[in-house]
Amino acid sequence: MRLSYETAFRLKVLFIVLVFGILIFRIVYYPLLTHKVVPYGVAAPKGQILLLENITLGNYTWENAVDMQGHLILKGNDDYGDSVFLKIQTPGWCADVAFWDGQKFIVSEKCVRELTISKYFFVVTPAFYWYVEPGYHLIFYKPEGNPEKYELINFTVTYGEKIDWGAFKVAYGKS
Repeated sequence: MRLSYETAFRLKVLFIVLVFGILIFRIVYYPLLTHKVVPYGVAAPKGQILLLENITLGNYTWENAVDMQGHLILKGNDDYGDSVFLKIQTPGWCADVAFWDGQKFIVSEKCVRELTISKYFFVVTPAFYWYVEPGYHLIFYKPEGNPEKYELINFTVTYGEKIDWGAFKVAYGKS
């Protein structure tokens, strides 16, 4: 059985329209239908090398410490409560939380290995990245002895039922 020229042409056009329809669906609609929310987690640090510094904030001083105020970045857009739980896994390390109250720096947590941080400690961008709010400082340091060069510091961050890890290595700057 032979198809007429008109019928064969219509089938070819129908086939081309069908192929383009599937391509448009895959490119435009499929990502919209399968969109997943931004998963919660630690975006940084994930193994970066951070330089140890001598930090002074008002009347407080830390030697060979790391201020996470430019390094700790979380991601996520779900609301699991008002606080984030941070736990330092590496023995010998602890953290202080300092903030500017408008007139002076106040250290609210001193040498803690587990701390609960308000989610308002972070600025959340439209891309759902959480940065430490200006004026707040999360300072990691080793109170006993000097850190080893390239010592690895591990920590976990929990927000609701979501848990993720972060890590960084410390190094001394050039003398």
